[in-house]
Amino acid sequence: MDLQVQVSELGLVLTTAGGLVFSGGPNDRYFRAFDGKNGEVLWEFCTNSGVTGVPSTYAVDGVQYIAVQSGWGVDAQCIMQGRLDAFYGTTTWVPQGRVLWVFAVRE
Repeated sequence: MDLQVQVSELGLVLTTAGGLVFSGGPNDRYFRAFDGKNGEVLWEFCTNSGVTGVPSTYAVDGVQYIAVQSGWGVDAQCIMQGRLDAFYGTTTWVPQGRVLWVFAVRE
């Protein structure tokens, strides 16, 4: 299979039995759903801060949900982003904050 999907530097990825792949970017703030067969972005949402948690899934009354944590702390912003910026020669500002985002998976 020749599948090329760019995911976050942290490898925060969740795959579902239905062929969806969820991944979040630590510094671009986006949480995305991909088609697991062709890598096409099916949906994306800009969170309040960098996506820092591994996505998880659960179901309630037959509805599947995806939950993910967003929110850099001072250590992550200064240390992790500082290292990335030093490597790439960039300066990136990522807002801080802590939020648990929950999304319903609908057909």
